[in-house]
Amino acid sequence: MIREDLVAERIAIESYAEMARYFGDRDPTSRRLMEEILAKEEEHAADLSRLLEQLEPAAKG
Repeated sequence: MIREDLVAERIAIESYAEMARYFGDRDPTSRRLMEEILAKEEEHAADLSRLLEQLEPAAKG
């Protein structure tokens, strides 16, 4: 389940990055909002990745 969540986070990361690029200089407020959300999604993905790293050795041992 954690792997599936990580995949979903990575999809969300790409989506928010794409939206931020789309807004660019035309709508800086929306771009900043997408960048803020993107930063949170990247944090979530990093947390999930660390959790997987911790759990996988336990599952193999």
